[in-house]
Amino acid sequence: MKHFASALLILVASCCISMSSFAQKTQTTEQWGVFEISLKGPSEGNPYMDNSLEATFSNGNKTVLMPGFYDGNGMYKIRFSPDQLGKWSFVTNSNQAALNNRKGTFTCVKPTGNNHGPVKIVNTFYLKYADGSPFYSVGTTAYQWTSVKQSIQEQTIKTLEKAPFNKMRMCVFPKNYRFGNDTEPWMLAYKKVDDKNDPTQPNYEFFQNFDHRVEQLLAMGIQADVILFHPYDILGYFLMGKEMNEKYTRYMIARLSAYRNVWWSLANEWDIPRIKDAIDWEGVGSLLQKEDPYQRLRSIHNWAGDETHFYDHTRPWITHVSTQTHRFFDAIKWRNQYQKPVFFDEMRYEGDVASSWGQLTGKEMTSYFWKAGLSGVYGMHGETLRNDSDKETEVRWWAKGGTLMGESEEKIAFFRKIMEAAPVTEMTPEMLTLTKMPKADTLVGKIDPKLMEVLNNNIYTLYQKDKYYLVYTTDPLQTIELNLGGNKDYTLEVIDTWNMKVGPKKTVSPGKFQFKTETPFTAIRLISQ
Repeated sequence: MKHFASALLILVASCCISMSSFAQKTQTTEQWGVFEISLKGPSEGNPYMDNSLEATFSNGNKTVLMPGFYDGNGMYKIRFSPDQLGKWSFVTNSNQAALNNRKGTFTCVKPTGNNHGPVKIVNTFYLKYADGSPFYSVGTTAYQWTSVKQSIQEQTIKTLEKAPFNKMRMCVFPKNYRFGNDTEPWMLAYKKVDDKNDPTQPNYEFFQNFDHRVEQLLAMGIQADVILFHPYDILGYFLMGKEMNEKYTRYMIARLSAYRNVWWSLANEWDIPRIKDAIDWEGVGSLLQKEDPYQRLRSIHNWAGDETHFYDHTRPWITHVSTQTHRFFDAIKWRNQYQKPVFFDEMRYEGDVASSWGQLTGKEMTSYFWKAGLSGVYGMHGETLRNDSDKETEVRWWAKGGTLMGESEEKIAFFRKIMEAAPVTEMTPEMLTLTKMPKADTLVGKIDPKLMEVLNNNIYTLYQKDKYYLVYTTDPLQTIELNLGGNKDYTLEVIDTWNMKVGPKKTVSPGKFQFKTETPFTAIRLISQ
């Protein structure tokens, strides 16, 4: 199947060359874009396993060693993302004469359009683009959207073009699970020999398609949170063994790390028994930390929603905390404990499947974003409603992408707008607990969803002292109390988060401030004049 190859997205920030055409004109690539070298080489034997390729890129005193990869049909590629303006030179190194000692130059020019560079950590808990532009993560999940039929993949892209999400959690490998997740992938990641997966023989078109989808996300300004392994893999790719797991991880570094929107997630639900001991998590995480030239963000995601199932997020190869939880009452504690950005990467789903984790209403899904955001952590959307993107198979966004059918999408876009207008990276979370908490030992393990909602019935505040306050509560008739510092008046706005309305501005004096909510899902914003 070659239909997508002719339609590969050409990004303004990219440059693809062949060695034969390189010498004819000066090549330019934007800072943080992708400079790609394509070389023709030997195809005999098993090039994936036997042939090596890398290139050293130099600009003044800076050098970067970038691995290359085999892309099938005798084609070898090296993708490089320059972070420094000016003239770069490169020289290749390979165990194959046709690929060795190939040299060239290109010029790195200033970025344009929505190219703000990769996302970086700032002020311990928050994110910004490399050029200093603000980035507030509002993510969604479509686990195996790149493994389903091409028509659904195309519909997913069309949906994302209009959606508010700027981060997508996505598995490399196909997934098999309940609720329509049992369809055959459009292509297997590896060839089969005697009806068994052969991890030494990739189906290159599968990985080319994955590259293409990452490029499309990049063009839309969406971060691709790439999940390397997961336990719902009946094809058994997570059982390749240590040597081939490392080979696969290095291959993904070579193929994808040059794209500035790529993040690495070692696993979805690493602690499910069938996968927990099948992968050397420390080995893979340390490999990524050591060998990814760009040090893209790295995480690992848990199964059950309390810290007894967390991986040790203090590990140096983990850049941010990725959790499956909706324990908003623990968010500030985990920030302080790990001293890293915290993502509630799976905080249940809006939908109607026969499991409590997939039965949120649109109001609940929206409210979860406000609770997470004003707790100083980043939330993640998901939807389990069956959608209309395909007549032949069951499609639900959380699993396969397609179209969005829920009520929360527009409301989340409103939330993102509010958060992006705030000086979030300079703000501190605080939570006023309204409900008496059970003893700590009763919170370990699974909690009844109704009890969880009671525990999350709090007043959430994110503030920049004496300057900017955002406060949120789900319930009406709650009294919000603040001590507004400084000697300047404040502008007060009442925000109806569900109906997406910002009330008229009022002026309030500094000092003790009280406000009683009248409707559910109310936020207030106070800005020093």
